[in-house]
Amino acid sequence: MEFYLLLFCAGLLGGLISGLLGVGGGLVFIFILPIAFLYIGIPEQEVAQYTIANSLLGTFFAASFATINHIRNKEFYPKAILIISISSILSGVLVLNFIVNTPFYSKEVFNVVVIIIMVLMLLSTLRNAQKQKLFVERVKFVKRFFSFTGLSAGSVAALTGLGGGIIIIPFLSEGLKMEIRKAKTISLGVISVTSLAMVLFNLFQTPMLPIDMPHTGYIIFQVSIPIIVGTLISATFGVKLSRRIPVSTISYLFAAFVLIVIFKKLIELI
Repeated sequence: MEFYLLLFCAGLLGGLISGLLGVGGGLVFIFILPIAFLYIGIPEQEVAQYTIANSLLGTFFAASFATINHIRNKEFYPKAILIISISSILSGVLVLNFIVNTPFYSKEVFNVVVIIIMVLMLLSTLRNAQKQKLFVERVKFVKRFFSFTGLSAGSVAALTGLGGGIIIIPFLSEGLKMEIRKAKTISLGVISVTSLAMVLFNLFQTPMLPIDMPHTGYIIFQVSIPIIVGTLISATFGVKLSRRIPVSTISYLFAAFVLIVIFKKLIELI
């Protein structure tokens, strides 16, 4: 019972962060899922693959619930979301097929990749926290820049299970000087589309090692469903909360949680 309660709480926190920051809930899911999979007996050689696949599933629901709330408030940008999503799906599926779902991508490699990306994200977050008032939105978006953003976001999502928002938001806010709240809304829309595509891909994959637990590809619904239920409850609240809290405060809270994840992954490597 405690096992499922922990997963449910992870879903609550992941959904809240998704709505609050626009990065999906993967930041929480990749923290808790490796522990859950080792606990239920998933072979350590494939913990990374199961973590990424199920984190993306939870991230899909967290981002989708938050996006629905934005649509209801007429905060939706389909053109930008579509352009970024197309390239994001392409790069994400290719990275999953040729890098992640292979014997090369071990738990140790996964942790190193997550640490590197987290450190870069931390530096970007702290820098942006000081510059939020300087962002001025441009009227014309650059399609090539959107495509490059999507390629980068999809690759990061596939390698880490984080969803891609950690790439999309800095790229849009710094590269196009887009207002940060709009960048978060676009990020959630892209994460919803991209993570769904990668989840469907993982559903039809064949794990390298057999496991005793029921599964479909790399998805284990017994683990992911409690997380999904948690996101359903908290994602909308996260969106509402983001409208009341200063962006700089959100950035510092996010940075604090990133530090916790980095510390945990460093301990696992040691």
